[in-house]
Amino acid sequence: MTQRRAALFIDFDNFFGGLLGSDPTAAMALAERPSVWIHRLAAASGGEGADSSRRWLVLRCYMNPSGSVAHPLNPGQRLYFSTFRPFFTQAGVEVVDCPSLTRGAKNGADIRIVIDVMTALQHHAHYDEFVLASSDADFTPLLQVLRAQDRRTCIIATGATAVAYEALADQYLDEQDLFDLMAPAPAEEPVPGSGDRVPAPGGCFSPGAAPIAGPSEDPGAWHEFCAVVRSDYESSEGPVSLSRLAGRIHADMGEVVTRTRWFGSGSFRRAVELVDLPEVEFSNLHFWHRTRHRAPEPAPAAPPAPVRPPLPAAVTRFCDVAKMPRLCRAQWTIVFRVLAEYARRGEFTLSEASRWTRDRAGELGVQVSRQAMLYAIRGARNGGADLCAAPPPDASAVGRAVLASVLEHAVLAGFHPSAAERQELAAWLGAGALAPVPAD
Repeated sequence: MTQRRAALFIDFDNFFGGLLGSDPTAAMALAERPSVWIHRLAAASGGEGADSSRRWLVLRCYMNPSGSVAHPLNPGQRLYFSTFRPFFTQAGVEVVDCPSLTRGAKNGADIRIVIDVMTALQHHAHYDEFVLASSDADFTPLLQVLRAQDRRTCIIATGATAVAYEALADQYLDEQDLFDLMAPAPAEEPVPGSGDRVPAPGGCFSPGAAPIAGPSEDPGAWHEFCAVVRSDYESSEGPVSLSRLAGRIHADMGEVVTRTRWFGSGSFRRAVELVDLPEVEFSNLHFWHRTRHRAPEPAPAAPPAPVRPPLPAAVTRFCDVAKMPRLCRAQWTIVFRVLAEYARRGEFTLSEASRWTRDRAGELGVQVSRQAMLYAIRGARNGGADLCAAPPPDASAVGRAVLASVLEHAVLAGFHPSAAERQELAAWLGAGALAPVPAD
């Protein structure tokens, strides 16, 4: 297997802030176990073929030692970035202190990264690839320099960024790609724990055991939850819908399941899996008794995609400049509907949200890619209809938020649509009658 000599530069404040906005629980896990995703990122081919991997020559994280954010899981507390310093240090990452030097709390990490990358370009080791973990489009000129020097580049952007910034990178990863790197590995694959050093490729390391969630948060409510799940499981004449049961339990026990994130399990399905149900089987949408119930029919194979007329010219421009998925009106209607349905479940993890809504749309007869669902989830959040908000947004609110997000990204990309173009986009998304469209 060939190995690319690579250098990783992490703008921690930008990187972690984007993760927190997407999925706070997953963000905390990722920041506390950097060895896992850094190791798996090294093993990933990065588009260079199955026999290519990375060999990290430089691992560097730029962090404001006094930086902090409101704690996403403990209201009223501050989460200091320095909390994560030992995790990166133990993973073999050099942590570079970048304290705030201006009144606006600018920490200077970006200029430090630029200086270090330019210095590395002159190094005799000859780095084949530079990996930048930052959504800051100010690095665009740096990518142009690296491309001119015939070096590969990989961007890890955990927040909204410019189209030009993405276009210059040989490989682009978003927050979902990182969360996927943190997903449980097959049993035979050893995974470094939070305190393990990132191994050199071909080396060996001791696997770390991940903590297992349990119902210790609220024993009384947990027993009530188990009783409801068992009752439905035993009395149902067919497979039990995870979505419907989650919605009903959340309506009855809302405060405790929200506060404990389904009793420490992180999602409704994982909580159900902790209940001792005999002969239970699971799919993405149902659970059922192996012998007493008839397994739900698998979703029919998707028919060949119908030949659709081309998108209107105005909509096409938004797709080009704001990266909006090329979906028809009927698909957008279903996208907003299933996102609102997921929000009503009272739980949110980005990985599950994108998979569940994709599968649910398929169950409704509409094929929408997971990437398109991720775009809509981000758009809903950026436009003010966060799926983990309380009360959860309805389909109309999700549609309005995605519309606002697309318009904002178009303007940031330098496209200033006319009032007619904005109205056409609103009508295409089915949001035309939901909110007034700003004038020029």
